[in-house]
Amino acid sequence: MNKFLLLVLFILISSATVSYSQSDGNSFTNTGRGCATTFATDYQAIGVNPSNLGWTPKYQTKFTLGFSEFAGSIYSDSLGKSDLRKAVTDMISGTSANLDREQKLQATSNFTQSGLTMNADITSLGFAVQIKRVGGFAFRINDHFQWYSKLGSEAANLIFLGNTSSLFDKLTIKAGTTTQTINNHPGLSQDTANMVVQGTSNAPQLLSKVLDGSHMQMTWYREYNLSYGRKILGFDSVFAIYGGVGIKYIQGMAMFDIKSEGGALTGFSSLSPSFGVNYGNASSQANQVLGSGFPPKAVGNGYGFDLGANVIIKGKLKIGLSLINVGSVTWTGNVYQLKDTLMVSLKSSGVQSLNLASQLKNMLGPDGMFKVTGQQSYKTVLPGMMRAGASLPLGKMFEVGVDAVIPTNNTVPGSIQNPIVAVGVDFIPVKWLKLQAGFVVGGNYPYQIPVGIIFIAKGGHYEAGIASRDAVTFFTQQGSTMSFSTGFMRFRF
Repeated sequence: MNKFLLLVLFILISSATVSYSQSDGNSFTNTGRGCATTFATDYQAIGVNPSNLGWTPKYQTKFTLGFSEFAGSIYSDSLGKSDLRKAVTDMISGTSANLDREQKLQATSNFTQSGLTMNADITSLGFAVQIKRVGGFAFRINDHFQWYSKLGSEAANLIFLGNTSSLFDKLTIKAGTTTQTINNHPGLSQDTANMVVQGTSNAPQLLSKVLDGSHMQMTWYREYNLSYGRKILGFDSVFAIYGGVGIKYIQGMAMFDIKSEGGALTGFSSLSPSFGVNYGNASSQANQVLGSGFPPKAVGNGYGFDLGANVIIKGKLKIGLSLINVGSVTWTGNVYQLKDTLMVSLKSSGVQSLNLASQLKNMLGPDGMFKVTGQQSYKTVLPGMMRAGASLPLGKMFEVGVDAVIPTNNTVPGSIQNPIVAVGVDFIPVKWLKLQAGFVVGGNYPYQIPVGIIFIAKGGHYEAGIASRDAVTFFTQQGSTMSFSTGFMRFRF
């Protein structure tokens, strides 16, 4: 996998986004307060509330153009910030060293019943035109990446230790031309582990039993969204109603969804060939998509839509409601279904990095931990959500707001696991500077304290800024969250 793809997978944060698992709409202008439903404007209203496109632009301009906006975060309740930073640095540089046995044992302990969440978004292009009495049109191209995992004890043991897992009684080792079988034991040395070519169990368990209580999900979508919003009736100075709609075409770059609960195992994957997974003989049963490098080839496509409405009362109080991301994606390339098999033996030495998303080639395939069969297609519902929010300016320097984001289906890949509630504030001490802060609970994360700083130049004709979904990212060495959002190419004219 090339360095660009590694960057997308781990720092496309890093972690995703209108992020399907965040409340801020992935724009640096919204991330710092954690609220977006009644704050997002122009093309940044896409995926948040398209009815906002009908508002009169604050800076009395018709056009807004933006490039290369980024937002992302990573959270683990088992890894410290230093571990997360090292992993990110290694992935960007492409010099990530494999975990040694001691580190794998530690990872097994850390990841048992512990969650790992990554989300990331890149807006490569955003454009909006807003015309009085006509309304606002906007177009946006976004890449959304999401990973969520929670592993049971035996699943973590298998995934990190592979053929030396405690699931296997006997180990086949090879030193030069000599092959022999030894008993597995907890004190296995690094040198011996390096020589293991296969682990074998005398009392094998079904994979569904090994993975019981575990869940791993990943999605990577590229979204092309065209939205429109306008005033329906009324006057802003008294009471006005706005409505909006967005339609989107979606390219699926990756989908991975494995879950085992109560002995029932389900698992499907569809990955761009850029992931470098070799499926062996199972590939003859699937519609193969070949290729590598950048840009990655899509393996699925689908459609979706957004609906939104808001009201403005006495030109100040805004109340908004939207239904976002309704639709589906049909995966037709490199589609594979997980088989529930007896774990009799395993050749794979397990994953080699804490970034599980980049290690799928060590999980799937002829020598991987999971056995698969090829499929012709698989359909997934988009991770939809409902949003409700309100905001109110307090004088010329402050605007406060609240947001609630509720998943409409929290079981599909890419969805948030729990509702999100946020409060936030914008503070504009001078016309060229906006400071943001907020408080967010829910989603795939514990509580967060977002912060942001935005610079406004030439009367609003240019904006740039940085933000984080959690202030801990910048101000302390503690905590298990890393988050960063930025944009330096946003123009109005």
